[in-house]
Amino acid sequence: MFSPGKKNWIKKFFALQKQGEINLEVLIFSEESNTEERIRELCDYTGVLYGIPNQQLYTSAYVGASTRNEKLQVLLFESLLYVDYLHQKEHFSSEEFIYRLVKFYELPIQEKKPKWFQLFRKTEPTQQLEALINDRIKIHSSYSDRNFWFNHLTNGFLYLDVILFYRYYHANTIKNRGLYNQWVEAVLTLFASLTKVHPEASAYFDQTIFKNLTLSSELTDESLKRIKHGKLNDAHYQEALHIISGEPMLAKFTFHFLVFLYHEFPAVSFNKDCFINQFGLSIGLNEEQINEVFWACRKSMSDYSEEFYHLVSDSESKILTTYLARKYYRIIGRNKDKFVQELKESKELVYLVRQSTIRELTPEEKEKVRIQSIDLMKSVPSIGIYLIPGGALWLPLILKLIPDLLPTSFKENEVEEEK
Repeated sequence: MFSPGKKNWIKKFFALQKQGEINLEVLIFSEESNTEERIRELCDYTGVLYGIPNQQLYTSAYVGASTRNEKLQVLLFESLLYVDYLHQKEHFSSEEFIYRLVKFYELPIQEKKPKWFQLFRKTEPTQQLEALINDRIKIHSSYSDRNFWFNHLTNGFLYLDVILFYRYYHANTIKNRGLYNQWVEAVLTLFASLTKVHPEASAYFDQTIFKNLTLSSELTDESLKRIKHGKLNDAHYQEALHIISGEPMLAKFTFHFLVFLYHEFPAVSFNKDCFINQFGLSIGLNEEQINEVFWACRKSMSDYSEEFYHLVSDSESKILTTYLARKYYRIIGRNKDKFVQELKESKELVYLVRQSTIRELTPEEKEKVRIQSIDLMKSVPSIGIYLIPGGALWLPLILKLIPDLLPTSFKENEVEEEK
Protein backbone atom coordinates (compact mmCIF):
# COMPACT_ATOMS: atom_id res chain seq x y z
CA MET A 1 0.00 0.00 0.00
CA PHE A 2 0.95 3.68 -0.39
CA SER A 3 -0.31 6.46 1.87
CA PRO A 4 0.90 10.07 1.28
CA GLY A 5 -0.81 11.12 4.52
CA LYS A 6 1.79 9.28 6.60
CA LYS A 7 5.55 9.50 6.91
CA ASN A 8 7.93 7.58 4.63
CA TRP A 9 5.66 7.91 1.60
CA ILE A 10 8.66 8.97 -0.53
CA LYS A 11 10.53 5.80 0.44
CA LYS A 12 7.43 3.76 -0.33
CA PHE A 13 7.11 5.48 -3.72
CA PHE A 14 10.60 4.40 -4.75
CA ALA A 15 10.10 0.92 -3.29
CA LEU A 16 7.09 0.53 -5.61
CA GLN A 17 9.15 1.91 -8.49
CA LYS A 18 11.93 -0.63 -7.89
CA GLN A 19 9.33 -3.42 -7.79
CA GLY A 20 8.08 -2.33 -11.23
CA GLU A 21 4.73 -1.12 -9.85
CA ILE A 22 5.47 2.50 -10.80
CA ASN A 23 6.89 3.34 -14.23
CA LEU A 24 8.74 6.66 -14.53
CA GLU A 25 8.35 6.78 -18.32
CA VAL A 26 5.66 9.28 -19.37
CA LEU A 27 4.37 8.80 -22.91
CA ILE A 28 1.65 11.43 -23.20
CA PHE A 29 3.56 13.92 -25.35
CA SER A 30 5.00 13.84 -28.83
CA GLU A 31 8.76 13.74 -29.34
CA GLU A 32 8.49 17.05 -31.22
CA SER A 33 7.89 19.04 -28.04
CA ASN A 34 11.00 20.56 -26.49
CA THR A 35 11.81 19.99 -22.81
CA GLU A 36 10.28 23.25 -21.57
CA GLU A 37 7.07 22.60 -23.47
CA ARG A 38 6.81 19.05 -22.14
CA ILE A 39 7.13 20.30 -18.58
CA ARG A 40 4.50 23.01 -19.08
CA GLU A 41 2.06 20.71 -20.89
CA LEU A 42 2.46 18.03 -18.24
CA CYS A 43 1.93 20.51 -15.38
CA ASP A 44 -1.20 21.84 -17.10
CA TYR A 45 -2.44 18.27 -17.62
CA THR A 46 -1.88 17.30 -13.98
CA GLY A 47 -3.04 20.65 -12.56
CA VAL A 48 0.09 21.47 -10.58
CA LEU A 49 0.47 24.53 -12.81
CA TYR A 50 -2.58 25.96 -10.98
CA GLY A 51 -1.88 24.37 -7.60
CA ILE A 52 -4.73 21.88 -8.16
CA PRO A 53 -4.46 18.04 -8.15
CA ASN A 54 -6.37 17.20 -11.33
CA GLN A 55 -4.47 14.06 -12.32
CA GLN A 56 -1.60 12.16 -10.75
CA LEU A 57 1.42 11.48 -12.92
CA TYR A 58 2.57 8.11 -11.54
CA THR A 59 0.33 7.19 -8.62
CA SER A 60 -3.29 7.38 -9.81
CA ALA A 61 -3.81 3.74 -8.81
CA TYR A 62 -2.62 4.41 -5.25
CA VAL A 63 -4.20 7.71 -4.11
CA GLY A 64 -7.91 7.15 -4.68
CA ALA A 65 -8.72 7.42 -0.96
CA SER A 66 -6.29 10.29 -0.32
CA THR A 67 -7.35 13.83 0.50
CA ARG A 68 -6.94 16.70 -1.95
CA ASN A 69 -3.90 18.03 -0.09
CA GLU A 70 -2.28 14.59 0.03
CA LYS A 71 -2.71 14.20 -3.73
CA LEU A 72 -1.17 17.62 -4.30
CA GLN A 73 1.84 16.75 -2.11
CA VAL A 74 2.55 13.71 -4.27
CA LEU A 75 1.86 15.67 -7.44
CA LEU A 76 4.45 18.35 -6.62
CA PHE A 77 6.95 15.59 -5.85
CA GLU A 78 6.08 13.79 -9.11
CA SER A 79 6.52 17.01 -11.12
CA LEU A 80 9.99 17.61 -9.69
CA LEU A 81 10.81 13.94 -10.30
CA TYR A 82 9.66 14.27 -13.92
CA VAL A 83 12.05 17.20 -14.46
CA ASP A 84 14.91 15.18 -12.95
CA TYR A 85 14.08 12.06 -14.96
CA LEU A 86 14.02 14.06 -18.21
CA HIS A 87 17.61 15.06 -17.56
CA GLN A 88 18.89 11.75 -16.15
CA LYS A 89 16.94 9.10 -18.09
CA GLU A 90 18.95 5.84 -18.10
CA HIS A 91 21.29 7.26 -15.42
CA PHE A 92 18.46 8.07 -13.02
CA SER A 93 19.04 7.22 -9.36
CA SER A 94 16.44 7.83 -6.64
CA GLU A 95 19.20 8.47 -4.07
CA GLU A 96 20.84 11.11 -6.28
CA PHE A 97 17.46 12.69 -7.04
CA ILE A 98 16.74 13.04 -3.31
CA TYR A 99 20.20 14.56 -2.84
CA ARG A 100 19.55 17.08 -5.63
CA LEU A 101 16.19 18.07 -4.14
CA VAL A 102 17.75 18.51 -0.69
CA LYS A 103 20.45 20.71 -2.22
CA PHE A 104 17.94 22.66 -4.34
CA TYR A 105 15.73 23.47 -1.34
CA GLU A 106 18.77 24.08 0.89
CA LEU A 107 17.66 21.53 3.46
CA PRO A 108 20.23 20.82 6.17
CA ILE A 109 22.03 17.48 6.04
CA GLN A 110 21.83 16.37 9.65
CA GLU A 111 24.31 14.09 11.35
CA LYS A 112 23.26 10.84 12.96
CA LYS A 113 21.63 11.42 16.33
CA PRO A 114 20.97 9.07 19.26
CA LYS A 115 17.77 6.99 18.94
CA TRP A 116 16.06 8.86 21.76
CA PHE A 117 16.75 12.14 19.91
CA GLN A 118 15.24 10.79 16.68
CA LEU A 119 11.85 10.45 18.38
CA PHE A 120 11.54 14.23 18.36
CA ARG A 121 13.45 15.29 15.27
CA LYS A 122 13.44 14.08 11.67
CA THR A 123 16.91 13.27 10.39
CA GLU A 124 16.40 11.43 7.10
CA PRO A 125 16.43 13.53 3.89
CA THR A 126 13.21 11.90 2.65
CA GLN A 127 11.39 12.88 5.85
CA GLN A 128 12.77 16.41 5.59
CA LEU A 129 11.43 16.59 2.03
CA GLU A 130 8.03 15.27 3.09
CA ALA A 131 7.76 18.01 5.72
CA LEU A 132 8.87 20.67 3.24
CA ILE A 133 6.47 19.53 0.50
CA ASN A 134 3.61 19.39 2.99
CA ASP A 135 4.39 23.00 3.94
CA ARG A 136 4.85 24.16 0.31
CA ILE A 137 1.36 23.19 -0.82
CA LYS A 138 -0.35 25.15 1.97
CA ILE A 139 -1.48 28.76 2.15
CA HIS A 140 -0.19 30.44 5.28
CA SER A 141 -2.90 32.92 6.15
CA SER A 142 -4.05 34.21 9.51
CA TYR A 143 -6.96 32.59 11.31
CA SER A 144 -8.26 36.11 11.93
CA ASP A 145 -8.50 36.76 8.22
CA ARG A 146 -12.07 37.48 7.15
CA ASN A 147 -11.77 34.80 4.47
CA PHE A 148 -10.94 32.05 6.98
CA TRP A 149 -11.66 29.25 4.51
CA PHE A 150 -8.64 30.22 2.43
CA ASN A 151 -6.69 28.11 4.91
CA HIS A 152 -8.22 25.15 3.05
CA LEU A 153 -6.99 26.29 -0.35
CA THR A 154 -3.61 25.41 -1.77
CA ASN A 155 -0.58 27.32 -2.99
CA GLY A 156 -1.16 28.78 -6.47
CA PHE A 157 2.56 29.33 -7.11
CA LEU A 158 3.77 25.72 -6.85
CA TYR A 159 4.73 25.65 -10.52
CA LEU A 160 7.46 28.20 -9.84
CA ASP A 161 9.28 25.48 -7.86
CA VAL A 162 9.18 23.30 -10.97
CA ILE A 163 10.56 26.09 -13.20
CA LEU A 164 13.33 26.87 -10.72
CA PHE A 165 14.23 23.18 -10.39
CA TYR A 166 14.47 23.02 -14.20
CA ARG A 167 16.81 26.02 -14.12
CA TYR A 168 18.86 24.20 -11.46
CA TYR A 169 20.07 21.83 -14.20
CA HIS A 170 21.26 24.63 -16.43
CA ALA A 171 22.74 27.06 -13.93
CA ASN A 172 23.17 24.80 -10.84
CA THR A 173 21.31 27.43 -8.83
CA ILE A 174 19.43 26.60 -5.65
CA LYS A 175 15.92 27.87 -5.00
CA ASN A 176 16.76 31.52 -4.45
CA ARG A 177 14.12 33.08 -2.19
CA GLY A 178 14.81 36.56 -3.54
CA LEU A 179 14.30 35.50 -7.17
CA TYR A 180 11.17 33.51 -6.24
CA ASN A 181 9.64 36.55 -4.49
CA GLN A 182 10.60 38.74 -7.44
CA TRP A 183 8.71 36.43 -9.82
CA VAL A 184 5.65 36.24 -7.55
CA GLU A 185 5.51 40.02 -7.17
CA ALA A 186 5.87 40.52 -10.94
CA VAL A 187 2.96 38.17 -11.68
CA LEU A 188 0.67 39.84 -9.14
CA THR A 189 1.68 43.33 -10.31
CA LEU A 190 0.61 42.60 -13.88
CA PHE A 191 -2.65 40.96 -12.79
CA ALA A 192 -3.55 43.91 -10.57
CA SER A 193 -2.71 46.37 -13.34
CA LEU A 194 -4.66 44.72 -16.15
CA THR A 195 -7.97 46.41 -15.32
CA LYS A 196 -6.18 49.78 -15.42
CA VAL A 197 -4.88 49.08 -18.93
CA HIS A 198 -8.18 47.49 -20.05
CA PRO A 199 -11.12 48.75 -17.91
CA GLU A 200 -13.48 46.31 -19.67
CA ALA A 201 -11.62 43.43 -18.03
CA SER A 202 -12.93 44.32 -14.55
CA ALA A 203 -16.33 42.74 -15.32
CA TYR A 204 -14.71 39.29 -15.56
CA PHE A 205 -12.04 39.61 -12.85
CA ASP A 206 -12.37 36.85 -10.20
CA GLN A 207 -11.52 38.44 -6.85
CA THR A 208 -11.61 35.07 -5.07
CA ILE A 209 -8.88 33.53 -7.22
CA PHE A 210 -6.77 36.71 -6.99
CA LYS A 211 -7.15 36.65 -3.20
CA ASN A 212 -5.94 33.05 -3.23
CA LEU A 213 -2.84 34.12 -5.17
CA THR A 214 -2.03 37.01 -2.82
CA LEU A 215 -2.28 34.67 0.16
CA SER A 216 -0.11 32.13 -1.67
CA SER A 217 2.55 34.76 -2.31
CA GLU A 218 3.83 35.15 1.28
CA LEU A 219 4.98 38.67 0.31
CA THR A 220 5.25 41.43 2.87
CA ASP A 221 2.30 43.75 3.54
CA GLU A 222 4.34 46.57 2.03
CA SER A 223 4.82 44.66 -1.23
CA LEU A 224 1.13 43.72 -1.45
CA LYS A 225 0.11 47.33 -0.81
CA ARG A 226 2.44 48.50 -3.59
CA ILE A 227 0.93 45.92 -5.95
CA LYS A 228 -2.61 46.99 -5.14
CA HIS A 229 -2.01 50.74 -5.51
CA GLY A 230 0.68 50.68 -8.20
CA LYS A 231 0.45 52.82 -11.34
CA LEU A 232 1.09 51.85 -14.91
CA ASN A 233 3.91 54.32 -15.40
CA ASP A 234 5.85 53.46 -12.26
CA ALA A 235 9.10 51.51 -12.22
CA HIS A 236 7.55 48.41 -10.58
CA TYR A 237 5.09 47.85 -13.45
CA GLN A 238 7.80 48.23 -16.10
CA GLU A 239 10.14 45.95 -14.13
CA ALA A 240 7.38 43.31 -13.86
CA LEU A 241 6.92 43.33 -17.64
CA HIS A 242 10.68 43.00 -18.13
CA ILE A 243 11.00 40.11 -15.65
CA ILE A 244 8.15 38.03 -17.06
CA SER A 245 8.85 38.64 -20.75
CA GLY A 246 12.48 37.62 -20.11
CA GLU A 247 11.52 34.19 -18.73
CA PRO A 248 9.54 32.17 -21.33
CA MET A 249 8.37 29.48 -18.86
CA LEU A 250 7.29 32.16 -16.37
CA ALA A 251 5.51 34.10 -19.14
CA LYS A 252 3.44 31.06 -20.12
CA PHE A 253 2.62 30.30 -16.48
CA THR A 254 1.46 33.91 -16.06
CA PHE A 255 -0.74 33.68 -19.12
CA HIS A 256 -2.19 30.32 -18.03
CA PHE A 257 -3.18 31.78 -14.70
CA LEU A 258 -4.57 34.91 -16.32
CA VAL A 259 -6.95 32.75 -18.38
CA PHE A 260 -7.89 30.95 -15.15
CA LEU A 261 -8.37 34.30 -13.37
CA TYR A 262 -10.72 35.45 -16.15
CA HIS A 263 -12.56 32.14 -16.49
CA GLU A 264 -15.89 33.98 -16.87
CA PHE A 265 -14.72 35.72 -20.03
CA PRO A 266 -16.80 34.31 -22.95
CA ALA A 267 -14.73 32.06 -25.18
CA VAL A 268 -16.62 33.37 -28.24
CA SER A 269 -15.20 36.83 -27.52
CA PHE A 270 -11.60 35.64 -27.59
CA ASN A 271 -9.89 37.26 -30.60
CA LYS A 272 -6.83 39.35 -31.50
CA ASP A 273 -8.37 42.55 -30.14
CA CYS A 274 -9.54 41.26 -26.74
CA PHE A 275 -7.67 42.23 -23.56
CA ILE A 276 -6.54 38.64 -22.92
CA ASN A 277 -4.76 38.47 -26.25
CA GLN A 278 -3.24 41.92 -25.75
CA PHE A 279 -1.90 40.88 -22.35
CA GLY A 280 -0.25 37.82 -23.90
CA LEU A 281 1.51 39.99 -26.49
CA SER A 282 2.71 42.41 -23.78
CA ILE A 283 4.59 39.62 -21.96
CA GLY A 284 6.34 38.36 -25.08
CA LEU A 285 4.08 35.56 -26.36
CA ASN A 286 3.23 35.28 -30.05
CA GLU A 287 -0.24 34.69 -31.48
CA GLU A 288 0.27 30.94 -31.84
CA GLN A 289 1.41 30.56 -28.22
CA ILE A 290 -1.47 32.71 -26.95
CA ASN A 291 -4.05 30.61 -28.77
CA GLU A 292 -2.47 27.32 -27.69
CA VAL A 293 -2.33 28.30 -24.00
CA PHE A 294 -5.81 29.84 -23.93
CA TRP A 295 -7.54 26.76 -25.30
CA ALA A 296 -5.37 24.36 -23.28
CA CYS A 297 -6.36 26.17 -20.08
CA ARG A 298 -10.05 26.25 -21.03
CA LYS A 299 -9.92 22.53 -21.80
CA SER A 300 -8.40 21.80 -18.38
CA MET A 301 -11.11 23.86 -16.67
CA SER A 302 -13.76 21.93 -18.57
CA ASP A 303 -12.25 18.49 -17.94
CA TYR A 304 -11.70 19.15 -14.21
CA SER A 305 -14.44 21.67 -13.49
CA GLU A 306 -15.07 20.41 -9.95
CA GLU A 307 -11.45 20.91 -8.91
CA PHE A 308 -11.33 24.40 -10.42
CA TYR A 309 -14.66 25.70 -9.17
CA HIS A 310 -15.60 23.75 -6.06
CA LEU A 311 -14.39 26.56 -3.78
CA VAL A 312 -15.43 29.46 -5.99
CA SER A 313 -19.16 28.91 -6.39
CA ASP A 314 -20.30 27.98 -2.85
CA SER A 315 -20.71 29.93 0.38
CA GLU A 316 -17.81 29.98 2.84
CA SER A 317 -19.62 27.94 5.50
CA LYS A 318 -20.57 25.27 2.97
CA ILE A 319 -17.00 25.16 1.68
CA LEU A 320 -15.63 24.59 5.17
CA THR A 321 -18.10 21.85 6.13
CA THR A 322 -17.81 20.13 2.74
CA TYR A 323 -14.01 20.17 2.92
CA LEU A 324 -13.93 18.67 6.41
CA ALA A 325 -16.63 16.10 5.62
CA ARG A 326 -14.78 14.87 2.53
CA LYS A 327 -11.47 14.76 4.37
CA TYR A 328 -12.68 12.68 7.30
CA TYR A 329 -14.90 10.47 5.14
CA ARG A 330 -11.78 9.46 3.20
CA ILE A 331 -9.74 8.96 6.36
CA ILE A 332 -12.45 6.81 7.97
CA GLY A 333 -13.01 4.89 4.72
CA ARG A 334 -9.40 3.91 4.21
CA ASN A 335 -8.86 3.07 7.91
CA LYS A 336 -11.97 0.87 7.89
CA ASP A 337 -10.16 -1.51 5.55
CA LYS A 338 -7.25 -1.70 7.97
CA PHE A 339 -9.55 -2.54 10.90
CA VAL A 340 -11.14 -5.29 8.79
CA GLN A 341 -7.65 -6.62 8.01
CA GLU A 342 -6.82 -6.68 11.72
CA LEU A 343 -10.01 -8.62 12.46
CA LYS A 344 -9.20 -11.16 9.75
CA GLU A 345 -5.71 -11.66 11.15
CA SER A 346 -7.13 -12.00 14.67
CA LYS A 347 -9.46 -14.75 13.41
CA GLU A 348 -6.46 -16.54 11.91
CA LEU A 349 -4.63 -16.18 15.24
CA VAL A 350 -7.49 -17.88 17.11
CA TYR A 351 -7.46 -20.72 14.57
CA LEU A 352 -3.70 -21.26 14.93
CA VAL A 353 -3.88 -21.22 18.74
CA ARG A 354 -6.57 -23.92 18.60
CA GLN A 355 -4.47 -25.97 16.20
CA SER A 356 -1.49 -25.75 18.56
CA THR A 357 -3.45 -27.83 21.14
CA ILE A 358 -3.74 -30.79 18.76
CA ARG A 359 -0.57 -30.60 16.66
CA GLU A 360 2.85 -29.00 16.38
CA LEU A 361 2.74 -25.73 14.44
CA THR A 362 5.16 -25.19 11.55
CA PRO A 363 7.87 -22.48 11.93
CA GLU A 364 5.90 -20.22 9.55
CA GLU A 365 2.72 -20.62 11.61
CA LYS A 366 4.61 -19.92 14.83
CA GLU A 367 5.97 -16.72 13.32
CA LYS A 368 2.42 -15.70 12.33
CA VAL A 369 1.23 -16.31 15.88
CA ARG A 370 4.06 -14.18 17.25
CA ILE A 371 3.45 -11.23 14.87
CA GLN A 372 -0.35 -11.30 15.20
CA SER A 373 -0.18 -11.54 18.99
CA ILE A 374 2.00 -8.44 19.09
CA ASP A 375 -0.40 -6.65 16.71
CA LEU A 376 -3.36 -7.62 18.87
CA MET A 377 -1.66 -6.15 21.95
CA LYS A 378 -0.99 -2.96 19.98
CA SER A 379 -4.57 -2.69 18.74
CA VAL A 380 -6.09 -2.64 22.24
CA PRO A 381 -4.41 0.59 23.47
CA SER A 382 -4.78 2.26 20.04
CA ILE A 383 -8.55 1.60 19.90
CA GLY A 384 -8.89 2.53 23.57
CA ILE A 385 -7.24 5.92 22.99
CA TYR A 386 -9.38 6.49 19.89
CA LEU A 387 -12.63 5.84 21.76
CA ILE A 388 -12.07 8.25 24.66
CA PRO A 389 -13.34 11.86 24.23
CA GLY A 390 -10.89 13.70 21.99
CA GLY A 391 -9.11 10.46 21.18
CA ALA A 392 -9.07 11.17 17.45
CA LEU A 393 -6.89 14.21 18.19
CA TRP A 394 -4.65 12.51 20.76
CA LEU A 395 -3.96 9.30 18.82
CA PRO A 396 -1.88 10.88 15.99
CA LEU A 397 0.27 12.72 18.55
CA ILE A 398 0.87 9.58 20.62
CA LEU A 399 1.67 7.55 17.49
CA LYS A 400 4.15 10.21 16.39
CA LEU A 401 6.02 9.77 19.68
CA ILE A 402 5.52 5.99 19.86
CA PRO A 403 5.17 4.78 16.23
CA ASP A 404 5.55 1.11 17.23
CA LEU A 405 2.15 1.32 18.95
CA LEU A 406 0.56 1.07 15.48
CA PRO A 407 -0.52 -2.40 14.23
CA THR A 408 1.24 -3.79 11.15
CA SER A 409 -1.74 -3.34 8.78
CA PHE A 410 -1.70 0.42 9.45
CA LYS A 411 1.96 0.81 8.42
CA GLU A 412 1.31 1.26 4.71
CA ASN A 413 4.59 3.02 3.90
CA GLU A 414 6.78 0.55 5.77
CA VAL A 415 9.75 -0.33 3.55
CA GLU A 416 12.12 -3.16 4.33
CA GLU A 417 15.59 -1.65 4.51
CA GLU A 418 18.38 -3.24 2.50
CA LYS A 419 21.05 -4.81 4.68
